[in-house]
Amino acid sequence: MPISIIDVPLPEQPDDLWHAYCELIRTNNHLLIDGPGWDATDEASLHRARANLAERTTERLLAVDRERPVGFASLSVQLVDDPDAPQVFVFVLPDERGRGIGGELAARLDERLAARGAKRATAWVEAPRPGDDRVVPTSGVGAAPADHDGVRFALSRGYELHQIERVSRYDFAAPLIDPVAARDTAAAVAGEEYEALTWEGATPEEFLADIAVLKERMSVDPPSGGLTVVETTWDAERVRRMEDSMLPTMRRWVAVIRHRPSGRTVAISELMLERDAPGAFVDQWDTIVHPDHRGHRLGMMVKAANLVQVREAAPDATAIVTWNAEENRHMLDVNEALGFRPILVEAAFEKTL
Repeated sequence: MPISIIDVPLPEQPDDLWHAYCELIRTNNHLLIDGPGWDATDEASLHRARANLAERTTERLLAVDRERPVGFASLSVQLVDDPDAPQVFVFVLPDERGRGIGGELAARLDERLAARGAKRATAWVEAPRPGDDRVVPTSGVGAAPADHDGVRFALSRGYELHQIERVSRYDFAAPLIDPVAARDTAAAVAGEEYEALTWEGATPEEFLADIAVLKERMSVDPPSGGLTVVETTWDAERVRRMEDSMLPTMRRWVAVIRHRPSGRTVAISELMLERDAPGAFVDQWDTIVHPDHRGHRLGMMVKAANLVQVREAAPDATAIVTWNAEENRHMLDVNEALGFRPILVEAAFEKTL
């Protein structure tokens, strides 16, 4: 009996197809990190998908063999900033690989890319850190394991490897330095002109405009290797929309640095945690310092301030996971000094259509 490829519509409430799709996502994540650190409830995933429809639309496919889900694929479009470059993903259960299921899923995605008139597509593949058999991106920095199924599959479909991101883990129980000491040492270097402020949840009104500016900088300031860079556009309303979509299902901690003479917010670090997934890691979201204020240890100051906040607010949290371009030596230095250690790589592929 041939494999069936079926659409997974976005339901009002989790249904059998949605549960099957989410279970395959969890399986993929558990294969990568050997545990529930990236788990989310099916209800939380659905809430965020529905709440974010103004920003992102996703087409989802499920591969089924005799009623058993054996793989999935997705095509996700960022509607606001880069609608011409969908992001694609394909996963097949390890014991079902080699049967052409991934190729069939990818072919369906290709048809949909063509129907959309997409100009390019991106694919992000998380994989173990490479050994001697490696593929180097066009940036020349970092490498992906050449023998990894996802890496080989992306290359076989005509995608070009342009950048490597390092995936790093911070264990609250084993920091290299107490984050209080790291924060205070950095603050002493920064001087009296700068102060760290923290909060949990929604952004106070007075910070919204400056945080929008910092989020715009996140699209162009971090190294991007050979990837096409598209500048994002943020304002206070978009920050609020992001918060409204995330806060019902996730805790959000924010640390910022305020420049006292001007009153401007010049650095931010965000950390997120699933509300209803015991054992989930804290995820590092944006960390950035405005270009006009770099060179004052503000990156260390703002990250350490947020570590202190989360350690106090969520004492059961075990670890943080973060992603950084391998070219981003400054942020890697900050992370390494705090105690982040590499656990995976994420290979960034792009294909011109």
